[in-house]
Order: sequence, then C-alpha cells, then structure tokens
Amino acid sequence: MKFDGVTREKGRSMRVKWLCPKSKKVRINGKTKYILSCENPCTSSPCGRIYHPTINKDFRLNCPLPRNTEKWNNLYKIRTITERTNNIIKHPLGLSTLKINKTDSLKAELLLAGITQLITVIISYKINNKNKILSIKSLIA
Repeated sequence: MKFDGVTREKGRSMRVKWLCPKSKKVRINGKTKYILSCENPCTSSPCGRIYHPTINKDFRLNCPLPRNTEKWNNLYKIRTITERTNNIIKHPLGLSTLKINKTDSLKAELLLAGITQLITVIISYKINNKNKILSIKSLIA
C-alpha cells in the first residue's frame, strides 16, 4: 500500500488513506481520477483497494505525515535543531541544574540565557566565525 494523504470528512475523525500500489492519482480537468494498472484487480473499485485506518488506533504507525518521506525528514531535521538549541540553553548556560523555586526567578534566568545566546550569535557573525556559533566557550577561547 502507498500513502495517499489524509482524509478529512465532515462529522468523521481524521483518517489516513492508503492506496493500492498499482493505482495512480491523476488530475483531469480539475478533478482527481485514479488509473489502475492491474490485469487482475482485487476489487471492482476503479481506484483499486483503499485502506483507511483511523489515526487514533496507533499514533506512531498511523501518523498524518508518513515516515521516510521528504516532509518527514525535513520536520525531523527541524526537531534535531530544536533539541540542540535546548541543549545549548540548558547545559553551558547552567540551566540544567537550577535550584530555583520561584517562577519569576526562573523566567529571569531563561531570559538572560536567551539574551546570552543571541549575543553569541551576533558576535560570531561580526567576527566571521560562524563555526563557533553553538558555544560561548569556543567563541571566547
């Protein structure tokens, strides 16, 4: 089965649509048609067999964005960049071992950490040393 998008119908839950691998989706005069290239079709449907698992059954298997596609890889790259940024804020700036109980103090610490990270980015661009943008220690040394 090959992925064919997410079906959103009125009054129904969102479902993932899987098509027969021998059917091809074509737009003719603004309408979507399916062309089935199979000698012995397994169903009488003109687009072949369709499977609609609901997303709530298994979130990891039936995600709206199928794994190992270009969109999935781009989203995963953004996720890893976000995780690295969180790591930069937490560990070198000392936010991983905070012993603060008040939320105002925590907000101030996070704000100062963000300002420090932005200053690091600005300094590294000004001195044309973009390789050391991720660490204050390597920029100063």
